Amino acid sequence: MRNTDQQERRKLILGTLLGLLLIVFVLFFAVISRQSYTSKERNGTLKTMAEENTVTLVESGRTVWRYWDAGEMPAETDPLQWTLPDYDDSAWKSGMGTFGSEYGRLEKMVNRKAPRNLLNYYLPDQKAIPVYYFRTEFDVSDLGNVRCLTGKIHYDDAVMMYLNGELVYASNVPDGGYTPQNQYGSAARVNEAESDAFVISNLHALKPGRNVLAIELHQRDDSSSDIYFDLETLETSSESSRTQSLDLNGLILEQGSESGQVIVNWLTDKKGTYELIWASGKDKNALLSPSGRKLMGGQKTGVGGTFSYHGSLRDLSGGQSFVYQIVDLQHDLRSEAVAFTIQPEQPLTFGFVGDVQIRTEHLEENQANWQKAVETLIQLRPDMSFILTAGDQVNSSKDEKALQEYQAFRSPAALKQLPITVNIGNHEGNEELLASQFQRLNKGADYYYEYGDTLFYALNCMDEDTQAHLDKLSQVIARSEPRWIIVTMHYSLFGRKDRSEDEKVIAAREAYAQAFSDLNVDVVLSGHDHVYCRSWLMKGAEATERAEGLKRRGETLYVSGGTPSGSKFYELQGEAPDWIAYSIPEQQATVSLITISKNQLILETYSQATQELIDRCEIRK
Repeated sequence: MRNTDQQERRKLILGTLLGLLLIVFVLFFAVISRQSYTSKERNGTLKTMAEENTVTLVESGRTVWRYWDAGEMPAETDPLQWTLPDYDDSAWKSGMGTFGSEYGRLEKMVNRKAPRNLLNYYLPDQKAIPVYYFRTEFDVSDLGNVRCLTGKIHYDDAVMMYLNGELVYASNVPDGGYTPQNQYGSAARVNEAESDAFVISNLHALKPGRNVLAIELHQRDDSSSDIYFDLETLETSSESSRTQSLDLNGLILEQGSESGQVIVNWLTDKKGTYELIWASGKDKNALLSPSGRKLMGGQKTGVGGTFSYHGSLRDLSGGQSFVYQIVDLQHDLRSEAVAFTIQPEQPLTFGFVGDVQIRTEHLEENQANWQKAVETLIQLRPDMSFILTAGDQVNSSKDEKALQEYQAFRSPAALKQLPITVNIGNHEGNEELLASQFQRLNKGADYYYEYGDTLFYALNCMDEDTQAHLDKLSQVIARSEPRWIIVTMHYSLFGRKDRSEDEKVIAAREAYAQAFSDLNVDVVLSGHDHVYCRSWLMKGAEATERAEGLKRRGETLYVSGGTPSGSKFYELQGEAPDWIAYSIPEQQATVSLITISKNQLILETYSQATQELIDRCEIRK
């Protein structure tokens, strides 16, 4: 009996030991397997793509990067040679992310942590290094189940990503990207490092075997305070991200700084890396071999998950047509092709309207009437060069309402072919949303543009530093020496009585009227009143009681544009002030055309609804 008990105890002990050995063996095998897989994962090796939904190619803190922070280009000849797989980066530094510097020091930057790798920060002249270069590589053995790449990146200020030498992603870059002569720049100022989750569906550059990923990191300017880069992850995905085509809703053209320049201006909820291509003529097949291509600058608007992208086309010849298209480099998509014409400098005809002021309370009606106003102008003058608005494009300053109103303002299809220029009004209260779309209005700035020998100066009268505005206007006039000077501003200095007695309008009149005469401004185009009217030729604040004809030096014609959308009318009260030469007898939506031919300027105003001519005025110099 005792022997039997001892045998049972021995069996129990032996079984326990064998069980423990089995557990240790399983754990040891699991660790070895995980280490093997982790090693492959770290190096980005895809072994079982048919079975895996995602495989990690790059991972922060585990992927080794080569980087160049010497303050000069790594390749002296081809500026993109360093992005190619066969480039020799053996002389570069190496490290595992994160990378950064704040004035040359390691400081807490993202998630209250300092970067693991301190980047050089200063050039010999103590200016910030403009651009940094990073390279890493990964292996792919099977592309069969890869539908796209997904990732998350943290950066400050702007970043571009290349796969085997092909640009596949960019964020916060300026219009046109960078050149060897100008490597600073970003679309928007970055206060803290930006974080972006991205998808790359354009896999043309992804190859079986060895692949090289290259990152280009840019400073905003030579006095920027910090720099940061961390590619948190880059993974493959077997799920397709192609869910839509590239439509151009929200895209308009802006008149550029001269007659041969237009700005492609796109407000969209589709984030991407966009290239603008263009060619001469109207045939979209010409885009197969485009005359030019450039990276579009893009930034967040801060409202509704939308983005604003811009691309300038320059040196376009008058009297010729061009066709353009947007290409999404991340997702391998192309938009429709759109044609437009650059009109000759002489004679110049442009459309003029007062406050469009689309309101969410009457969104569909206002949008339809604005569409009709644009169509009316085109029907009246198909050879019109652009449309000018005098401020208050929208009504609300609240984020979501203002976004809806701007989208409606941009909705006329013709504005993809006919440029527009805008002014700041008192209802453009959402400054961030305004400036991200219309970059020349950033921080309430004035801007100007020339069309032949006519100078247009957009003055922000919402800013009350009148002397600064007049100083800049005087300098621009002296430099340009134009034949005609047209100032555009929101407040109507010599409008109807009920609006012209507003304290801010009175202050603007006292500040600008005499100054405009002293500078020999010919015409001032305004809005705000929602009533079409025009003044006598004014000498300072004094009416000459001459409505048209020969304009003497120092005399200025003031025109208040009516609302083209009919979104808001003010009751016409009392007699018109003494400075009014003509005022519309009853409220209706109006549009105006202005034609300048050498020494002659003709103003014509029409009913938006009937196209009936309401008023005509002609001045000569």
